[in-house]
Amino acid sequence: EAEAISKAFFNPGEQIADNVDPLYVGSIKTVVGHTEGTAGIAGLLKASLALQHGILPPNLLFETLNPAIEPFYRNLELVTKAKPWPKLAAGIPRRASVNSFGFGGTNSHIIIENYVPPTESTNTTSLSRLLTPINFSAASEFSLRGILSDYAEYLEANPDVDIFNLSHTLHARRSEHAVRTSISAKSVADLKSKLDALLKEPSSGKPAPVGTRAKATK
Repeated sequence: EAEAISKAFFNPGEQIADNVDPLYVGSIKTVVGHTEGTAGIAGLLKASLALQHGILPPNLLFETLNPAIEPFYRNLELVTKAKPWPKLAAGIPRRASVNSFGFGGTNSHIIIENYVPPTESTNTTSLSRLLTPINFSAASEFSLRGILSDYAEYLEANPDVDIFNLSHTLHARRSEHAVRTSISAKSVADLKSKLDALLKEPSSGKPAPVGTRAKATK
């Protein structure tokens, strides 16, 4: 691998100038061990964090260079202590390459470039203007009507409930039954108003349907 790196980046016999930074190399395995099937991912994480923080991470337990590597080490440097990323000319991004020759036979090489900090969102949409889906379900329409009535009373007594948390709980933390209904609301007050309208007795005196029976699926 050292030979391949040397031949890819330098001409035979080339010696970089004293004022030029060497090509820094390292391995995450010296820090966390060999993660086998995920070794490439570990290397990618290391390189990504190095780019982000502008720090060249050290290798551990290095004492003596393998003689077989010496012919290709002329322009390379194994980092043994954390050091700042070399200064670059204006407009030149930080770059790092990751080699991964996996136990499973997959060979890969990627080059990652720079880290751009996220910018603050310019979206000024107020959360209070977003419609939130509220899902209710029960085994029968009679039971569903009772559940809707209970929630209407609960919201009347607890107007400070977080509507987004309520939506998540009803969607992800409740069982789905055969008879269902969904309401989109902007706020707890809006939801309460729509529940009251749904439960309101029609002029005919016959209760209006409050849900739809889900179709069976295989």
